Order: sequence, then C-alpha cells, then structure tokens
Amino acid sequence: MVILLDILIGLSLLTVVVTFFLGMVAFARNGAEAAASSNRLMAWRVKTQVIAVGVLLLCAWARSQHPV
Repeated sequence: MVILLDILIGLSLLTVVVTFFLGMVAFARNGAEAAASSNRLMAWRVKTQVIAVGVLLLCAWARSQHPV
C-alpha cells in the first residue's frame, strides 16, 4: 500500500512538472496560436496541481490511519 501511494505521489508531481515545462515552451513562442496553447497548458498545470495536492492530502490521511 505504501509503495502504491509513493508511486501515485510521484506520478502526480511528475505530471505537474511536465505540464509546467510544456507551458513554458509554448509561452516562449510567438503568435496567437502559441498564446492560446500556452494559456491552455497553464490551465492544465493548475488543474494538475490541484489533483497533486489532493493526492498528497489523501496519502497523508491514509498514512495517518495506518502508520508503519
């Protein structure tokens, strides 16, 4: 169970980092299409951050219920 929680935390944080860097690359480009892409990716980054925080809270709660 602990390994599954660690993997879940790692995947959620990795998703946030990837969406952040994709958004930054899109932000560095010029043009209206690049601006729209950057805004969309940064919105996804915010969503993935909310999910990652939720995963962290869920894992902290689960570990407090079943300490190792």
